[in-house]
Amino acid sequence: MDSSMTAENNTEHSACRISCDSEFLRKSATFSGVSPEVIKLFAYLSSRRSFKAGDYLIAQGEKANQAFFVVKGTVEITVHHRNKEIVLQELEAHAFFGELALLAKFQWFFNARAKDDLEVIVIDQKTFQKVIEKFPESKDLLTERVIQARVDRLVQQTAFMIDTFLDPEADKSSAAIV
Repeated sequence: MDSSMTAENNTEHSACRISCDSEFLRKSATFSGVSPEVIKLFAYLSSRRSFKAGDYLIAQGEKANQAFFVVKGTVEITVHHRNKEIVLQELEAHAFFGELALLAKFQWFFNARAKDDLEVIVIDQKTFQKVIEKFPESKDLLTERVIQARVDRLVQQTAFMIDTFLDPEADKSSAAIV
């Protein structure tokens, strides 16, 4: 195959990725009400990454600088505690996590590990800042959505921990210590 065919295929693949990622982001609660132009720019500047089961996307203690949308597969959110890795939550397709890394500088306080083969859309902090600088009218809405995503997950994690660790009648099949 000649190089012009390869370049053409890469261009088609890239255009398809941007179109598919734009559609995926548009359907997410985080981007609800955000202009198509802003969503398309996020799709263009983001990356798509694949992970095998057991691979870590992020590790506790590392610099936090990107957020993830789960396209397919399942992510386990875990923490290291007393020489054990404890699963706090499982996130499936369409979940959004790591969102606070778009707004603040800190180190990850959890791990994210692929439970099975996983595909994610990654938006880093620099990309987020570039887009809101270019479209300042979207800043407040996007910031609110990022914070709301964190609040929603905190509510889910709290319910999970109460159900799993405090209620002796709870189904503990979804809790795991590895």
